[in-house]
Amino acid sequence: MSEVLPDGKPGEEAAGIFPTATIQDEDRGLLRSSKMWWVTGLCMLLALWLTWQSRSPSGKEIIIQFPEGHGLKTGDLVRFRGIEVGLVTAVTLRENLSGINVAVSLTPSGGELDREGTRFWIVRPRLSLTEFTGLDTAIGAKYIAVSPGDANGPHQREFAGLAVAPPDELTAGGLELVLRSDDRHGIGAGSPIIWRGVTVGQVISVNLSPDARHVDFGVRVDRSYRRLLRRSSKFWIHSGFGVDLSLTGVKVNAQSLQSIVQGGISFISPPSEDATPIRSGQVFELANEPDPDWLESASSVPFIDLELPETVAVEGLRTISVFGIRRERPFLQHGLVVNGNGGPFLITANVPMIAVEGAKGPQLADLRIQPVDGNAIELKGVSALDCRTVGKGILMIPGVGLPVQWDQSRFRAPTSPEECIVVRSAVTDGKATPVIQAIDSQMLEDDGETWAVSHSELDFTQWHGAPVVAVSDGKVIGILISTDGEVRVAAYRPRSEGQ
Repeated sequence: MSEVLPDGKPGEEAAGIFPTATIQDEDRGLLRSSKMWWVTGLCMLLALWLTWQSRSPSGKEIIIQFPEGHGLKTGDLVRFRGIEVGLVTAVTLRENLSGINVAVSLTPSGGELDREGTRFWIVRPRLSLTEFTGLDTAIGAKYIAVSPGDANGPHQREFAGLAVAPPDELTAGGLELVLRSDDRHGIGAGSPIIWRGVTVGQVISVNLSPDARHVDFGVRVDRSYRRLLRRSSKFWIHSGFGVDLSLTGVKVNAQSLQSIVQGGISFISPPSEDATPIRSGQVFELANEPDPDWLESASSVPFIDLELPETVAVEGLRTISVFGIRRERPFLQHGLVVNGNGGPFLITANVPMIAVEGAKGPQLADLRIQPVDGNAIELKGVSALDCRTVGKGILMIPGVGLPVQWDQSRFRAPTSPEECIVVRSAVTDGKATPVIQAIDSQMLEDDGETWAVSHSELDFTQWHGAPVVAVSDGKVIGILISTDGEVRVAAYRPRSEGQ
């Protein structure tokens, strides 16, 4: 029932007392209805962008043909120097069932491995008396190893994989020769080539001669040792094991396990007036045993025909912190006293710096410089501002009161990695004598100001700070840096700014 107002008309006064709402239809859309939808949309776009960025970019696709699969499967890796450079995407039988085809997708970092001459092989466990390789694949996944071809070679898509690792994989650039014998004598691929007990190469193939009357051994002498070869060089079978019976007893002469089991080939180079260089492919006769005259006459053949610098030992104390406790530890490195502008300088690897109260800048830690055949001197209070760098990690320290052993004109700034030797001095019969370690250019990886030394099982911790000499001209081209488990050759850069 409606309310009756004083004038007798229902609802008029009530309409003025109570407000009324005006209802209007308006379509604002989903995105305009709430700002939260804008946030949701931005989050979706961000998620899509992150997903795209995390997607592994597809690299080049290649096909490798192997005679056997050895358990290789999809998802296994392709590695170069321990780094992933590709992924196996498919493993299928060839149409004629003569082998398998392995489809590989190369990563962007390994995209240049599709060059002509690149070699691939499957790494798997190989156990014998002479080698233990690929043991990481005994319980883990197999993988494909690679040896790159010519970086300027043409690209190709299909490759013929190798059944085993090539024996020359780490000795590229050596001198290849042919040794001809009347019998195999138990020599096989991988057998060592030996110079005075040191392995300087290996046998890479065994074949019959063209007339089938002899056995031809294809051998490779490593680049670092090819200068030992002469046209007068003599080769003979090295069994690695010998027994001499006499009235005084039995004398057993045993060499390395590899030469005992596989056999080996030794050689020596008697002096010769023929200085014509040896070329790859030259044929030498392989004797059954050495002639004593060869060994006696070959004693004067030099390995390095260069004048080498005499180094000094640089000793001092380095401050380290162990669990917040500061301790001092001795350090030892090598250096070279050089005649430069302003007097003699010591060129060595970087040495520790210390802060001295009241000084304008840091100072070098106190150093003790010891020549191999003279009295040591103390070097104290040298300001770092008076020193200058001549290469990344190379320090030139003034004020060294020692006889000059090398002239700065006999330094050279190299442009690229080259064959070189590291030199440090020792004492023999009271006289200084050089001790060297050869570094082949194939072992050096250029990363700009330094060359990383790779493919080496040698321990260079005792060579830190030693000068590096070029084999081509005998000039010092850098300093060896061996710290934190890394070995590098710091190239000499005379135009570096002062420290």
